[in-house]
Amino acid sequence: MVARTPDKGWGATRTLAITMSAVALLSPLHAAAQEVGADDDESAVETATIEFGDTFDWVLVVSGEWLKGELKGMREDKLVFESDKFDAQDIDFTDVTEIHSPHVYTYVFEDQASALGRGVITADKVIVETDEGTKTFDRSELQAIVPGGEREKEWWSMKLGFGLTFNRGNNDQLTYNLTFNVHREDRFTLLNLNYGSSFGRTSGVQNVNRHIGEALFQVFLSKRWFVAPAFGQLLNDRFQNIKFRAAPGTGAGVHIIDVPNVKWDFLTGIGYQYLNYFDATQVTEGNPQNDAFIPFYTYADFNITGDIEFTASWLTNLVVTTIGNTNHTGKADLSIELTFVLDLDISFLYLRTEQPAPSPDPTAPPIQKNDYQLVVSISLELG
Repeated sequence: MVARTPDKGWGATRTLAITMSAVALLSPLHAAAQEVGADDDESAVETATIEFGDTFDWVLVVSGEWLKGELKGMREDKLVFESDKFDAQDIDFTDVTEIHSPHVYTYVFEDQASALGRGVITADKVIVETDEGTKTFDRSELQAIVPGGEREKEWWSMKLGFGLTFNRGNNDQLTYNLTFNVHREDRFTLLNLNYGSSFGRTSGVQNVNRHIGEALFQVFLSKRWFVAPAFGQLLNDRFQNIKFRAAPGTGAGVHIIDVPNVKWDFLTGIGYQYLNYFDATQVTEGNPQNDAFIPFYTYADFNITGDIEFTASWLTNLVVTTIGNTNHTGKADLSIELTFVLDLDISFLYLRTEQPAPSPDPTAPPIQKNDYQLVVSISLELG
């Protein structure tokens, strides 16, 4: 069986229209896609080939409109699609009626099944032309569409942000912040690496010097459950007297809410904390300190519009062997897309240690439990 575009003829052979060059082609394209999607003859489907009429991805939405452009991927019922007119847009997958793509994607299904190749999605079927033949799946089992699959670099993306605060007058203050994120996502795993640094001076005297790194590696078991074989946080903060605090852990989590526009995850497990102070002169517990902790991590993601996204997270490391070393990290980020590669980010960071280390100088004010930071930055997003 051969699947063809309308301009190549509609003979006795069953045909499937994958793309179109004019509005007149929309009706036969839709009908042909539905015909193949409803085919119950598995052997016929396996021997089918798909002939695409052009090199663009096409998406049919519930309003009846066809969108022409490039499919960037789909996960958690959110389809990312880019066109010349609208740039990158987030579309609820429930609002998508059909997809016709001549590009190679990895289609991920339940029970760790996947198919790599060019594909068509109808109202109830996913049809993928693979090297082993054309395969069909139930659309209800589709979990993700991941770009690429042939080259490792196609799994990666990154984001670099820079923020600056500058005051002069009665108080001369300069504070700048640098953030860096690396993201890798394939069929069944996700790796997220974050780094943030803050430096500040008031009247020429340094009063902010902080570095914080975070890592999270997830393996998706199903639509609801995942394991995190490795995650953790690294912290260096001169003005908290923390030379190095490392908190690696392992655990598992659940998608509490996983619907279009809203995601809410929870993760817990067990971990080890290493804590080393810059100056341990006033520390009575010893230096360095080695402890066990139980992490409680929750993360929420709200897609307000296609260009505006709000995320919030909270991490508590409950240090069961030295309860005073228990620490908390809270984040809230509002990201506004300015162009395809530039974002305006407004970020809030909250850090708390239940019993901070004593100050190296006994005459100095005690180190505060809480640190707050609000940053407005411009970010460059690639991949």
